[in-house]
Amino acid sequence: MRLAHAADIHLGRRQYGLKQRETDAGLSFQHFLSQAHEQDTDAILIPGDLFDSRDIRPQTLQKAEELLEDVQQPVIVSPGNHEENMSRRRDLTWLEYLNNKGLLTLLSADLSGDRATFAPTDAADPRQGGGGYVDLERDDELIRCFGLQYRGAYIERDLPNVAEGIQAVNHSEGEPDKTILLAHFGVDDAVPDLGANVARAALTDIEDLIDYIALGHIHKRFESGRMARNPGSLEAFDIQEGRWDDSHGYYIYETDSGAAEHHLSKRRPYHTLNFDVSGYRTFEDLRADFETELENARPEVEEVCKREIHLDGRGNRREPIVNVRFEGTLLLDHTTFDVEVLTGLAEEELDALYVQPTNHTERKAVQELLGDLERDEAFNPDGTVNTDALQERVFTTIAGESRYSAEAEAVAETLDQVEGLVNEDEQSVGEIADYLRQRRRELFPEGPGARDEQGEADGAANGVNSE
Repeated sequence: MRLAHAADIHLGRRQYGLKQRETDAGLSFQHFLSQAHEQDTDAILIPGDLFDSRDIRPQTLQKAEELLEDVQQPVIVSPGNHEENMSRRRDLTWLEYLNNKGLLTLLSADLSGDRATFAPTDAADPRQGGGGYVDLERDDELIRCFGLQYRGAYIERDLPNVAEGIQAVNHSEGEPDKTILLAHFGVDDAVPDLGANVARAALTDIEDLIDYIALGHIHKRFESGRMARNPGSLEAFDIQEGRWDDSHGYYIYETDSGAAEHHLSKRRPYHTLNFDVSGYRTFEDLRADFETELENARPEVEEVCKREIHLDGRGNRREPIVNVRFEGTLLLDHTTFDVEVLTGLAEEELDALYVQPTNHTERKAVQELLGDLERDEAFNPDGTVNTDALQERVFTTIAGESRYSAEAEAVAETLDQVEGLVNEDEQSVGEIADYLRQRRRELFPEGPGARDEQGEADGAANGVNSE
């Protein structure tokens, strides 16, 4: 058999609040379904996030129904994190609604016992609410598909039980020619920085039972081991995802050979433009050079827009989403650095659907304060200042330039602790003052402030004696 595997469709997603982006998600899904038909696939696998939300708009549901009504082969779906709330289960989800109408076959495991159980269902007549597994037969070949809903942090705990449940079904119903699992999680060896839920070793229990793991959840394509495949979302839904040029699409899985070939999906083009603000003392000069940079960038943007995967259904250019990254040391006052004006220029010059600015500039005063700190320590991965490192440097500077400079490091730690007492623990002024007096006695028993404190004590004592 030949199976098409896509995930993370996110029908209804309005990125940046743009209705066009909701339309884009539908168009990408429509193109995928047409390709699945052209390539003569026997079934379609969607392991999670067909919808972007449990609370979809009526037009989103209508679009999904229209598209699914035209599909000839079974569409097999398991729930993702955008479609089900693990702690607050609804009486009827939209996936169950579509299942009950016969437009898709919904598969989930029953995890209420010590072992996962999978109820049988029929692709031609799905059980109300969905089942746990479905058998697909063609030319004397039996393919058994199991579905596992999104389980978040519980997934590693559940996988051994899932393995037992699959084994129990295959033992009672007979071994199929191939076994497939639809699931919604990432694997840490493949995407360690993208919120993976499962350590590679946790798949050991099911590897001997499964021939193909159809994954979703991570929007970037990855492959793990000999059977786990994640196609990446059909559309790119943020700036980072837009940079993953060849990581969005779907797989065509051949059950006889075990081969899974990845195909790129149709999606809106993205482009990132970097602009260094260093050295500009007037906004007028910065704006003039930025306009020149936009003119120079136009040919490169057009090359991106001309890629086949970015053209619309008629082969026409689609307006790109552009990320403008402002970098460098900003000498201008923040009130004169008008990002909105620059964004408007980029949208007009590059004929963009939307321009998303990201400000990775460093203020000169902050840069001087951070001094010789390594960049990885001074700034977060997204380019913003590491406020903890900045706060530590501020406190160290204050302590070093005060009369307590002999113990600058300890004083800086004390200031940091005081900040926590105020902002996090909400301690009273009196309690904070007591803490400071205690720390001063510990750090400077004979040093700065000790004489003043002793004088206060002597005065208090004299007052008592005089009475």
